[in-house]
Amino acid sequence: MDENPRPLKRQRIQPGSSIASAADVDAGYSSDLTSLPSSSDPALRADTLAWTSTPVKPCSRSTNHLEPELKPMPTAVLLVSLPSLLAHPPNHKYYVQSLVLSLTALRKCLALPALSPDIECRAWAGLAELGMRVIAGGFSQSEEHAWAHGIESEVERALSRGSIIAQKHPSLRAYKHQLALLQAHLSQWQHKTKFARNQLRNLISSLMSSDPPHMLYSAQLALVSLLTTPAATLDVSSNAKSQSVDLQNRMPPSLPQSTPQDVHSALAVIQQIEDHAVAQMHKQVALLACVLRTRVLVAAGMWEDVRDAMERAELALGLSYESGSIPKTRQLPPLQGKAGVQQPPAAEQSFIMFEDPFEAAMAVHLMMLSIVYYTHSGEAAEVSPRLSHLHALLDSDVLEKFPDGYVEIALPSGPSLVVQVTHPRILFLLAFLISCASKRDAIGRKPKRKVFAAEGLAMWDAEAHREISFCTWASAADAQEVEKRLAKIKADLLSELISVSIMRSEFDIAEENLDNLVAHTRTYDIFPLFAARIALHHAHLAHALMKPARALRCYRAAAYHAQRGSFVHVAAMAGEAALCVGVQRRKACRGKAWTRGLSESDEPWPDGEETGMHVERMMEISKMCRGMGGSLQAVANVLEACSTAEILKAKQHLRHSLELATKAQDNHLRALVLALIAAHYLHTAGDHALTMLQTCEQLAAGLGAPPSKDKCNSASPIVAGPEVPSITVGNAPLGMWVGERFLELFKRAGKETRIQKQIAVNAQLAKAVSDLARRGLLANLKEPVS
Repeated sequence: MDENPRPLKRQRIQPGSSIASAADVDAGYSSDLTSLPSSSDPALRADTLAWTSTPVKPCSRSTNHLEPELKPMPTAVLLVSLPSLLAHPPNHKYYVQSLVLSLTALRKCLALPALSPDIECRAWAGLAELGMRVIAGGFSQSEEHAWAHGIESEVERALSRGSIIAQKHPSLRAYKHQLALLQAHLSQWQHKTKFARNQLRNLISSLMSSDPPHMLYSAQLALVSLLTTPAATLDVSSNAKSQSVDLQNRMPPSLPQSTPQDVHSALAVIQQIEDHAVAQMHKQVALLACVLRTRVLVAAGMWEDVRDAMERAELALGLSYESGSIPKTRQLPPLQGKAGVQQPPAAEQSFIMFEDPFEAAMAVHLMMLSIVYYTHSGEAAEVSPRLSHLHALLDSDVLEKFPDGYVEIALPSGPSLVVQVTHPRILFLLAFLISCASKRDAIGRKPKRKVFAAEGLAMWDAEAHREISFCTWASAADAQEVEKRLAKIKADLLSELISVSIMRSEFDIAEENLDNLVAHTRTYDIFPLFAARIALHHAHLAHALMKPARALRCYRAAAYHAQRGSFVHVAAMAGEAALCVGVQRRKACRGKAWTRGLSESDEPWPDGEETGMHVERMMEISKMCRGMGGSLQAVANVLEACSTAEILKAKQHLRHSLELATKAQDNHLRALVLALIAAHYLHTAGDHALTMLQTCEQLAAGLGAPPSKDKCNSASPIVAGPEVPSITVGNAPLGMWVGERFLELFKRAGKETRIQKQIAVNAQLAKAVSDLARRGLLANLKEPVS
């Protein structure tokens, strides 16, 4: 027998010989000692499947002497190979059975006597990996799966025994790396966060230059994942009813967040990955580090550092954009490991289409991150070309290049680096949500914000009936995570549709979708995550329906249930401040009759509750709004303008707010700011005020334009006379206020014809406001009495 046999996949079969000799059968078959565990190297798993399951053609009597003589496979080899043969994706109907049979096979294999070190180490590693899949999927915490009880101790024993064997035999070094990663994952699941991180750091420091590069990269990426993923989110609870948490009573939820120290540590590890990749000429790994850095910064809310990281990533992908432009489409060859410097884009800017699956996945992720960033900062001109490029990529079926959510990076030496990316089903529906959120303008007959939200919901319902594609080494936790993210995306789409409906005064649609949102979040047990936002939607709806008391209560509920310092928390406080400003001004003008003209179905104002807000509190809220994005920064300027007693400072704040709203193409906020500016110039510069009032009137009417010209707005009453055209009401309170200012200016100028027309228009607007105030009462009168 040869003492140094060649690896199995390169070994030739000679006529008259067998796969294993009789001595090998007695002593136990020895496989390739340098091979990776079955789930770590897809190519190796394919080779194993090929030599263990390839059928042999039946031989006739005349040709029997030409065929090799086949002998039974050793029991240990068969048992240790069964998990790769029985592997199923987590959404397969026989997934649980495959786990049970695989665990049984490995236990029987380990119970055999006189196992060779490679077979024993491979069995322990397989048992540990399968056990981690069982733990992550929540089976060990479920009473319905008694076979999984106590798997935690079995995984710990497998990790310990496998590590000892791998340390004793240098040829089994690859298993040591895999077992160390599993050990860190188990420690993180056990909430031993520091211990898990130290294990990965020790693993990274113990690697030698002769080790394959994918070992170093995978360990570093695992460390980044642990540093940026809160420990509480990794503890996947059981899907059994007996083990489910009563999420309805967890109010307010405390979402785990990575500490700034952890974020900076993760960024340092990412920098190490990039430096090593650049030194070794691994261009795709360097690109991965650039995109990963952008993602970490966006997730941590470190917006001041996002732009530089994003520009570096776009440069690595060969992307460049002009503000507000829509380029054409062109092909780009994939990056090669040691290729020359990337050629600059052509003079005529065009879309770059990616053929390599890894580069395509990185491009989609980076474009989504850049759209989120520029939307947050209120730069609509920068959003437009990137959003168009993203749509072009999705239209070219780019998601089909990585259907299971995994991409490979080919390395010059050693196996490829397999990277898990966001699942394409999530990316597909997330594109609708990002497109909807980036379109801030709610004005028009068919605003894109509303169109993307409605189409996204329709596609969500259509995709819900299609099976999600998973690879065979994915776990049940991966499937649960995808389903949970899809449920959150639908809730976000419903939230966007509710917001745009409230802006357009489509209150029936807003109320219907609010009910759908509550039902959806309770069905998928994510209501605590959206409770604050739902309360904020109710506050905005009550504010628009002229119900100040209910709006005040909902604003405070939203602020209480939201995470401190979050966007929803600050927006709720800003909404309460704006409400108090309006109530205080109304009470100063009308005294005790300040509620006259408001909604008749509103609850009474709380006893002892002040109608105003102190200037110090207003300035504190305004300070919180700064740094939270373009929208809240514009709101901060409005609050400061309302709280200052100096007219020049107020004009400066409003002018800055108007610039921010115009830059973000937020015409809903722009209409309010124009009205406030016009009020300052009403008595000093009538022509200037008239121009701004005309723009404000158009914006107010556009916030409710019917889908087509032949359809009249349901809120528009019948016209009073033939000389007065029918109007689109849109935002009735704002339109009425603008009409009253028009009438005041016309009377001052003595324009009788314009005065008469404006009086008729104001009558229609006044009726629309009156109907809005009586809306709740009219709905109650229409309900049949039981």
